[in-house]
Amino acid sequence: MSSTGDARAARRRAYRRGLAWDLIELHYRSRQAFTKVHKTYESTVATLVKARGKPREEIRLNPEETRDLFDTEQLRNLIIRWVEPLRETAQRLFRASNVAEPYDMKVSRIYHELSILFEEHLSVQNFPRDGSSREFTRLFREVSEYYPERLRRVRDLFSRAQRRLEEILPDFEDDPIVLRSAYLFRDELWHENPQSGLNRFLDKMFPKGGAASGYLKLAQSFFRAAFFIQTVECAKIGVATLSRQVQARSGPTQSLRDTISDLDSLIARAGQAQAELTEQDG
Repeated sequence: MSSTGDARAARRRAYRRGLAWDLIELHYRSRQAFTKVHKTYESTVATLVKARGKPREEIRLNPEETRDLFDTEQLRNLIIRWVEPLRETAQRLFRASNVAEPYDMKVSRIYHELSILFEEHLSVQNFPRDGSSREFTRLFREVSEYYPERLRRVRDLFSRAQRRLEEILPDFEDDPIVLRSAYLFRDELWHENPQSGLNRFLDKMFPKGGAASGYLKLAQSFFRAAFFIQTVECAKIGVATLSRQVQARSGPTQSLRDTISDLDSLIARAGQAQAELTEQDG
């Protein structure tokens, strides 16, 4: 088996250890937490620029203003709660195959960049309040260059890690935990637009059949596990989503119509099964 095949096989075995969903959830949570830190930083800088009435690159902050560029606890929480566990999970998942995985390497770089950023921020936080203005001027010059540079670097690394994660999602298409969890936690993972986020996720996980295959496999997974209420819920969402795709397409749509028919059938079967369970409980 080729090295690529070895890596793929290792990823496919990973769901048995519960790692695949851990990695995916931590990835999205980490990116959300970083986006919040980045937006807070940019908002703080924008407020200072407006107050000074000068171009951003001409502003020179005093020690107190520099200390407030980041929320220390927010930055610490990003690293300890999300990025560090993400790095550890990526290492457990990918390094067992003895094949270098780009996603793992990108996450490690994200961790190190943020750790350096945090140490830089601590140096500002701990700068003596009676320190010389010359020392502070030198320190500010360093962090004013490093802060935006590191933030841009981490943002770009997250984007590249996202693309790589989407490339390997098909390796987890048979993992019921990943499928069901992506549906059940869609509001948390893609809070700005849960449905669009889930559709994109399923498109990437099932590159041949797209979201149509994803919704059908998802509904079937819930049905086999006797989660009939969830079967009906996700199948109805799938029908609505795919129906919109049929209306928007000018080309062949027969496969979509066939999938919609299969989902409708599952809705009927799951509804009947749930009714029988309710009757038994009664």
